Amino acid sequence: MNNKSEPEYVKLVEYERNGLVEQVHFGLVLLMDKKGIIKKIGDDNNYKFYHRSCMKPLQASVIIDLEIDKKYNLTEEEIALCCASHTGDKIHQQYIKSILKKTGFSENDLLCPPHEPLSRKELDDIIINRLMPQKIHNNCSGKHSAMLAICKEKGYSKENYKDLNHPLSEFIIQHVCNLCEVKRTEVTVSKDGCGLPVIATTTEQLGKGFLNLFTNLKYKKIINAFLNNPILIGGEGRLDTQIIQNTKNVIAKVGACGLCVIVNLEKEQAIVIKIADSNMEARAITAFEALKQEKWTDESSVRINNINRGEIRNLDYELVGEIKSCFSLL
Repeated sequence: MNNKSEPEYVKLVEYERNGLVEQVHFGLVLLMDKKGIIKKIGDDNNYKFYHRSCMKPLQASVIIDLEIDKKYNLTEEEIALCCASHTGDKIHQQYIKSILKKTGFSENDLLCPPHEPLSRKELDDIIINRLMPQKIHNNCSGKHSAMLAICKEKGYSKENYKDLNHPLSEFIIQHVCNLCEVKRTEVTVSKDGCGLPVIATTTEQLGKGFLNLFTNLKYKKIINAFLNNPILIGGEGRLDTQIIQNTKNVIAKVGACGLCVIVNLEKEQAIVIKIADSNMEARAITAFEALKQEKWTDESSVRINNINRGEIRNLDYELVGEIKSCFSLL
């Protein structure tokens, strides 16, 4: 069970219109290296947060450990999809189909539910052509393809592979615990949106998992999959894709409920972000502000959807307010 202490969230972002603050977002920001915490904004008080999709690259590292990538000649692009929360565009579907074909499975074997694609273009195509969303559109279908390959390599049944009592579940959970340097008995386990198990740890333990993965040359193929294929890790307009595109030697992965983990490969440091109310725009503002403060990105290259240098404009494009970051890692 979680520690009874509640997280001490602090104000990270506020929206001010003509002198009045009308929108505020609270959360946590953590800067750390493999030795531990360097600076933190707020305090999780050892409260545990589910990793959600931030767990995907940690899970996918099993593909490398078992040399499944070599056995089936998986490319960097296909490895990227195993780690991705993709938007369901044609390019994402292409590589997922390739993974399934190489490993001897089909789309019917996927146990992730059919889901409307996050891609507006792909969703429009479905609507216009009067089609139904498919399993492959699910943003977790790449992860599920990886899980099928792991089942095959370990001799596990593909039936009900997402159940908590399936041997795959315990195998993956223990592997992720090892990366995060946490005892199996200390993590809380539930099911993610796609039906696969997900664990909860402290923000520091989540950051350790990322640092242990992305600073280990054993996982060079995963590192390169992120660096060389940002559009496959997320997709058009996705925060992790934007971060990778606007930085050098920096990777990022987002998770539901306001999570984002960013790793500077040269400095071997990580930034872990948790937005209390899960607001995606506040997460993006916080992420790029943290990158700017740590000088991990060129501020002039940053473009976050409709956010333009912190300005709030109305539909007449009149300047009516500003978005302010309220924290400092300096």
